[in-house]
Amino acid sequence: MRDIDLFQLALGLVPPWMVVDSKFDVDKKRLDIEIDFKTGGRFACPECGKADCPVHDTVKKTWRHLNFFQHEAFLHARVVASIAPNSGCASSTCLGHGRDPPSRCCSKRSS
Repeated sequence: MRDIDLFQLALGLVPPWMVVDSKFDVDKKRLDIEIDFKTGGRFACPECGKADCPVHDTVKKTWRHLNFFQHEAFLHARVVASIAPNSGCASSTCLGHGRDPPSRCCSKRSS
């Protein structure tokens, strides 16, 4: 089993999320895990629940994870903004983050 497969299982990631890389620095006592999704990945909107929303924009985020034995562990991922129609929003567009680690929602915006 490869290291990225092991981390994928240990983190409980499901498609479209996947571990794409890991770097282990013994001297710095640090583990960095890179999480991403394939181009064209689609996500459910956490605001309205609509499935299969296209990615609108991404921003790189880093989270401190529990230690990997005595080594600090960090998760790095692109956070996505999904767009889905929603009549409850001022612009009829619901903007919110996809199922990213951790899932957080953008505020509604009008166009």
